[in-house]
Amino acid sequence: MGFGMAICYLFVYQIGALAGLTECCGLPGLKYAVFIQTIGMTVIQPIVLWNVNLRKNFRWDLILTMVPMQLVGAPLGQILQAYTPSEVLKIIVGVVTIGVAAWQAFNLWKLWREAKRQSKYEMVEVEAGEANGTTRSDVFIVVGSQKEDGDWLHGLISDRNPQIASPPAAGILEYFTPILESFGDLTDEANFRNLVSSVCEFVESNPIPWCDSSKNALSFEPNMIMKMCGEKRTLAAVFEALMDTFAEAHNCKTWICKSEAAGEHHEELKKQFGSRLKYVYLYRDPRDVVQSSSNEDSHVFVVAENWAKLQRTAAELPGDSVYKINYESVIDDKGKQLDQLDEFLLGKATQHKTKTKQTEGWKVSGKLSDDDVKLIESACFTEMKELGYKPVSKSKPKVSKNQIADFRTCHEEGLQRRADSLREDNPKEWDRKEKQRLILEKHNTDTVVLPITNGKHAEYDGLLENGMMMEKKQPTDNKTKIKKVFKNISQEFWPIRPRVIWMCIAGLASGFLAGLIGVRSPPLIIFFFVYEFPPVEVKANGAVIAAVNTVVRIITYIAKPPPEEYGSPTWFVMSDIWLYVVCAVVAVTASPVGLYFTRYLNKSGYKVGLTTL
Repeated sequence: MGFGMAICYLFVYQIGALAGLTECCGLPGLKYAVFIQTIGMTVIQPIVLWNVNLRKNFRWDLILTMVPMQLVGAPLGQILQAYTPSEVLKIIVGVVTIGVAAWQAFNLWKLWREAKRQSKYEMVEVEAGEANGTTRSDVFIVVGSQKEDGDWLHGLISDRNPQIASPPAAGILEYFTPILESFGDLTDEANFRNLVSSVCEFVESNPIPWCDSSKNALSFEPNMIMKMCGEKRTLAAVFEALMDTFAEAHNCKTWICKSEAAGEHHEELKKQFGSRLKYVYLYRDPRDVVQSSSNEDSHVFVVAENWAKLQRTAAELPGDSVYKINYESVIDDKGKQLDQLDEFLLGKATQHKTKTKQTEGWKVSGKLSDDDVKLIESACFTEMKELGYKPVSKSKPKVSKNQIADFRTCHEEGLQRRADSLREDNPKEWDRKEKQRLILEKHNTDTVVLPITNGKHAEYDGLLENGMMMEKKQPTDNKTKIKKVFKNISQEFWPIRPRVIWMCIAGLASGFLAGLIGVRSPPLIIFFFVYEFPPVEVKANGAVIAAVNTVVRIITYIAKPPPEEYGSPTWFVMSDIWLYVVCAVVAVTASPVGLYFTRYLNKSGYKVGLTTL
């Protein structure tokens, strides 16, 4: 787990002390016991560091804050230890440990109460296809539209169909499909569990949280999601389990997905849902789309280009499972269009005849220049004509490859500006997006997945909102790599956020307590309970912090002689050499066992373990 050795050690020591072993069996005093515990910590550090996969789980923000604080706090704690009576040290150990345990037990109780409330939700089935002999609901996916229009349609559907849940877009299929191979053979339970845990953490970190009907954030239990997947070991099965969980939390009969690019994964979805899979294809004049969604940070050509890609994807879907609805027609006659859509959603009718209505609202607003219109029509000329939208240009306007490359570069630079603004304007949302990025990056060594945004305001953006995933090759030369590392580090620490301050405080308190009483974990446990990180990252970076702390303590023990009552000129007592050896052997033997069991420790189990310690 990365924590708890000192707590367990002192717990056993205290049992021995209360049993009278100090007098009858020569049990050493508490200060000497802390020294022996430091020896045990020292010998296991290479084993732990070797097994935590630092290269994959290393975090600069944790290391550059907590390690320097350890270097300051540990010597201070050891110096103070020489002037503090053992009884006082025992009181400090007890108060700190019990306080942390009580606080964590309270948090676990809240999580348990939340899980119990969620378990009361029952899925009510309606119209259905057949799956394994049981009747199940149709499921719906909106295609063809970008974020604002998709949200608009979802709002209309939800108002009229409260039995259909509409979770915020999370991009599960879009983001995990490209890195699926990194999880290995999913028929292996450990590999599949790793995938499920990663997807659950990803969704729990969504910029727009997934909440239940009482507006409480949902927490997904990987074991339950795996159980819901049954014998199917696929990403689509995980996707269905999470969507069903959201629907159950809202006491809904089924759900509708609004991740823009979900249609690109039709084959996987078809295998999972069969005839239950239905699409709602919402389309709108791209010139209206661009003028309503673009801003100074996006380029009209790229927005139109992405719109065209969404239409091509929607056009390739099997017609018998797709309901086409025209945005302009809904604006013109909302009642009739939504009545017909409701019939499709309830399984009572198939496609009604759809006619594209031309409104040319983009002309009225005057936001688009003639050059903008030409660029838009150049990007999606064919798709516009196929959907019945009349271009201004008689033929497709020509744009060179160099111009297109410049447009895309300009668009990416604009997105980066928006990301920088989001970091300052909404740091809480930035943290959630950053956590999602790190989850993906952990399994993606070849490419960097960029957060692409397209909404009017960053607060409503998901990670994937242009209908496409953009990949950027990692730099190959060392100079560029180093520059990128330093840039990322500077972005992590400036502007200073509360999390960075608490990292420093937790690191200093941890180092101080480790030097004083040999127990460094309580401040770190509190920090990682408040600011959640993946357990593998906690363990990996906690191992580095522990190693640094141990080295500092060893150096201090060598450099500073013990107090006079200790009875020896050095902390190391030659007559106790076999005690040191036994302590080291036991630590080395037990460490691999603990590392083995952490493979089967999920997020909830990790929290329970921390509380138990």
